[in-house]
Amino acid sequence: MLEYPEIKTIVRQMEKEIIGKTIKSGAMVKRNNNMFMNESHAIAYDLLNGGTVIKIECLAPDIYIMLDNGYGILICQSGGKILYNETVSKIPKNHNIIFMFTDGGSITYTMSLFTLGLFAVPHDDWHNRKQSSQKFDPLGSNSFDEYINFINKRPADETKKPVKTFLATNILGVMSTFAAEILLYARIYPSTQVRKLNEEENKRIYNEMKRTLTEAADSGGRASEFDLYGNRGKYIAMAERKHIGEDCPVCQNTLAKNSTAGITAFCPACQVKKS
Repeated sequence: MLEYPEIKTIVRQMEKEIIGKTIKSGAMVKRNNNMFMNESHAIAYDLLNGGTVIKIECLAPDIYIMLDNGYGILICQSGGKILYNETVSKIPKNHNIIFMFTDGGSITYTMSLFTLGLFAVPHDDWHNRKQSSQKFDPLGSNSFDEYINFINKRPADETKKPVKTFLATNILGVMSTFAAEILLYARIYPSTQVRKLNEEENKRIYNEMKRTLTEAADSGGRASEFDLYGNRGKYIAMAERKHIGEDCPVCQNTLAKNSTAGITAFCPACQVKKS
């Protein structure tokens, strides 16, 4: 799944490549059962025709390609490849959805894991989506005190959750992989309840959230994901499932399996369970 660093990378690249381009057509070429949308949603792509891209916004992990005709393309929680194709000859063979531009270029989406869908929606729907979001922006202009205030304002049942689950459901663009990555470097056991964290532990989480996501975004995202041109990112995430059994990047102990909010790696030596 594309998380915050990959989304930010793709948005920057879209700003370079498609602003000023005009949509010719959009179509669902091939249905996939892991796409939480159907052909009726694709019919609405006709609303995009003739619209020119004026802005790219994101509410990670969602991307909104804003057009000048009052509509835009909403890409929701992508688990596949979003690619820009400069010419028709560059279009991948097995794509599921395509948006053609009048100059012959295109944006394609190819399924890998799953996606909530790619939808044609009016600007008001997107603005309402942003305004109603109650998640914390990890790379926004906010302080540690604001992060603590955010936690304190969450419902009691949220702060009873494991911290890994809390990060994956309350922080914009952060899901299982980066939640695990942040906690690995913050040296916090993944299933620790948020309400049981002390100030120093929360400070470590806040600092590692900023550092890790910034470094990953500056590296174009994780090496396991792709950018708008089909290139892999350069950030090596160390808490993914595939790293179980490898050396911890903090203390060189052996990484073990953790199943909180998805299977990822953790360090039994660094991330000690609270008694």
